[in-house]
Order: sequence, then C-alpha cells, then structure tokens
Amino acid sequence: MINSLTENDYALWLFNIRGIGNKAIDKLLCGDRTCKEIYSMDKKELSMILSPKQVESLMKSRNVWDFEKERRKLENNGIRFISRIDDEYPEKLKNIADPPFALYVKGRLPDPERPSVAIIGARMCSEYGRYMARQLGRGLAFAGVQVISGMARGIDGISQKAALQAGGQSYGVVGCGVDVCYPDENRDVYEELCLSGGVISEFPPGTEPKASFFPLRNRIISALSDVVVVVEARRKSGTQITVDTALEQGKEVLACPGRLTDRLSDGCNYLISQGAGVVIDVNDVIDRLWHVKNRSGVHDPEEALETAILESVDVIPISASGILEMISDKGIDISVPELMKKLFDMSNMGKIAQNGVYFLKREF
Repeated sequence: MINSLTENDYALWLFNIRGIGNKAIDKLLCGDRTCKEIYSMDKKELSMILSPKQVESLMKSRNVWDFEKERRKLENNGIRFISRIDDEYPEKLKNIADPPFALYVKGRLPDPERPSVAIIGARMCSEYGRYMARQLGRGLAFAGVQVISGMARGIDGISQKAALQAGGQSYGVVGCGVDVCYPDENRDVYEELCLSGGVISEFPPGTEPKASFFPLRNRIISALSDVVVVVEARRKSGTQITVDTALEQGKEVLACPGRLTDRLSDGCNYLISQGAGVVIDVNDVIDRLWHVKNRSGVHDPEEALETAILESVDVIPISASGILEMISDKGIDISVPELMKKLFDMSNMGKIAQNGVYFLKREF
C-alpha cells in the first residue's frame, strides 16, 4: 500500500499534523523537499527545522495516520484536497501573506480566466442592504462575473443566492469544514454552491465554526477576488478585516454609500471618505473590473468586448452604430456584423435588453 501512495496523499497527511501550520510546512518544504521525503525524515533532521513539540507530533502522526482511510473519507463525501503542489491550486493565493498550504473543495474552484468579485457586509443588514446585495449579485451573474463571499447570514448569503438564482456561479469560503453548513439557514445556498460553484475551506472536514477561524478565511475571500465590494457594514466590524487584507493584497475596494445617520452605513461611508470607489449600481463594479484587467495587462478579447458593451448601454435605448462608436473609443476594433451577433447573443442571454433595433441596459 505504501508504495502506491501519491504525493497528494503525503500532502494530506502533512497538512493534518496537529501543531504543524502553514509556516512550519513551508520550512519543511524548503530545498525542494517533497511531502513523501518529509514523511521519511528522521528525528535528527526534523529537529533542525521544527520545535521539539512539533517533531513529537509529526513522529506520532506516522503511527496513527491511515492513508487509505483518509483518502476514501474525502472521496465518499465528494471533497477534493488541493495542495500547493497541485496545478489546480489558485495562482492568486500563492503570493499572499500566510497562504494556505492546501484547500478542501466541495464543488469547484473559481475559474482563473473569469473575473471575480467579493461581495461582503453586515450579517444583521437593513432592507437597503438586502436590496443592494441582491441587485449586485444578480447583475454580476448576468455579466458573467463570479461572486465570492463567506456564505454568512446577511449580505454574504443574500448576494450569493441572487447570483445563483440568476444562473451565475458563486463560491463560498467558509470558516469551518466544507461538509459543515453554517449557518443552517443558508442550507439552500450551500447546496446550490456545491452544484453550481464551490464551497472552499482550509479547515479539515468536520471542523465546526469558531470565531477565530473567520478572520483567517477572509484573506482567502479577498485573494480569490479581483475587486471587493462592501455593501453595508458598521465602522468596526468583521467586514473591516476583509477590507484590510484586501488592501494589503493590493485589491480594489468599493463601497455602497448610505445615510450618514445610519450606523450600518458607517463603515461604507468611512471607506469612501478614505478613497474607496463608490458603488451606485452593478455597472460601477464592472467598470472597475475593466480598469483592473487593463492595469494587470490581462486582455481577453471576448470579455473586453462584453464589458465595453455593458458600459455603453444605459436605460435610454441606443443603436448598434452608437454602441460601435462608443466601444471604438475604447480601442476595440470590430465589424458591424460581428457586433450585431454579439448584441443578439447578449440579449438572448439576458445580459442586455432589446427594443426593436435599439439596445438598452437590462433592469435587474
């Protein structure tokens, strides 16, 4: 049996040793060691890298870890283990502070070729916050943007549910095991995420949620996103932790403004006063995604064309020639037949509305 084990099996063992965290794993992997080689290291070698307590924990784990049982346990629950040595491990996570050595995934990981936006905010949100979360989740889904959040009650779950109901893809990064639905009131969101997106965690299956886990998962939410949108938040709240990690990671942060007398808008209004972008509707987010893509030098012609069209239409109908002129100003060169085909495709997909020979912004 031991000879049939893969490097991923050894990575799963290494990731689950009590007291061995991401930083200790990084030290062990220095010098291009493999996880299999770490499994075979003697006590003297390990003592040069780890603390005595960590060495003891690692040595003990070799005697109790059942490779076949642990592999089968994940397979039976439809859970994948994706370590940093796996090609599927998200590139966006590799260079952040304290990147997780591995992730557990139920469903899929976000598509790295498609734009992603994190929508975050208060758990105990107002009706205004609910409205904005639904509008943004639905609008981004129609625009083909992946919605990432923490599946928490309030803004997180509402935006993700709206994205899924619109036929889009959403991904929940959770502060518990991927086989644990928390909160239970979002079970419908959880089940749909497993089918039409993914549930992601760095915590082993069966791990129950703890307050200390949520700040850790927040760095993954922001890292997997191109833009972070705060819908509603108090001045001092858990949302601010995600904003701080997003800024440390160099991400764009946007916020929905609110009334100055509304305590649930204090956080958003403060962020705007500090330079965050203002979100009035979904087009503000799409426009920011456009600038992020241009700045990073990533240019997908099809995505660029679609984003430019979405920026060109408004509630006032506009002709195809008018759209052609506007997207030409953005440096996009396309023939009239090609543009017409794209406009009809986007109309059929519900991304824009059509009124005779005119096109306009779809009202969500």
